[in-house]
Order: sequence, then structure tokens, then C-alpha cells
Amino acid sequence: MDISLIKPKECEEAKTLVLEGFRERFGWIDDTLNPDIKDITRHYDGVENHFFVGTDEKGIVCTGAVKKHGASTYEIVRMSVRADMRSKGLGRTMLRHLEDTAKSLKAVKLVLETNRAWEDAVGFYKRSGFIITGENESRFYFEKILTGPSRTSSVSS
Repeated sequence: MDISLIKPKECEEAKTLVLEGFRERFGWIDDTLNPDIKDITRHYDGVENHFFVGTDEKGIVCTGAVKKHGASTYEIVRMSVRADMRSKGLGRTMLRHLEDTAKSLKAVKLVLETNRAWEDAVGFYKRSGFIITGENESRFYFEKILTGPSRTSSVSS
């Protein structure tokens, strides 16, 4: 798998992958909740907000993004892995890439949130060193303090 910043021609395929994950989980999609993926290149400028795609010979297999959330904090969003490619380490590889990107942008903390009902995602983030810092009836809020140097982000699998 190769990870790169999204290209304009990949936006529709990435949007479909993210939305299909929501449809799979919830059985429906509320388009009003996802304004950033309607125009990915506008929301993710490649300066403070970065949207990445993981690709193989068949196309996009995973997505992930980091958004500036404060002076030294970035938020991880839009983590998604194509259904037929799950449990192959692609999400872990993308998450490491996002962490390294945040470090290169001088972040000292990452935050994210996920639906409480997504037990696999909750476990994934906990295993990846994130701790729950808050919750409500529908969401868990996580953070991770970044330490150490960035790893090389040249990936393939």
C-alpha cells in the first residue's frame, strides 16, 4: 500500500469509501453531517489540514486525515478502511502515517473521537496508545501525547 496526499481525481472514490463505512455501520447516511468530504480539497488544504489515501493496484483501500485543532494539537478524522481490506494492518499503517505527519507539523498532541458503538474502533485506538479523555451518550473522546522523532513515512505492504 502507498500513502499519499489525496489528488483531486481521487476525491469521489475517497468520499464513497468513507460514506460506505457509515452506511455499513448505521444503515443510512446523513449528508449534513459530512460537509468536509463534499469538497475534500477545499477542506483539506495540505497546509494545516491533510487528507491521505492509501492505495494499491485496485484503487483506494483506506483514508485518513489530520486537521489543525489548536496551537500544537491535531485531530485525526476520516479514518476508514475498505470492508474487504480490513484486518490487514492498513488502518494501523495509516494511523502511524497520520501521527508522523502531525509530528512533522510540530504537534505534541493528537485528539480524535469515535462512536461508542464502534467497539472495534474504540479497541483499535486504545491499542494504539490513545486514552479516553471524555465521553457522552454517543461518543468517546481520545487523546495521545506525541513523543519521540517521526518515523519514516515511506510505506508499502
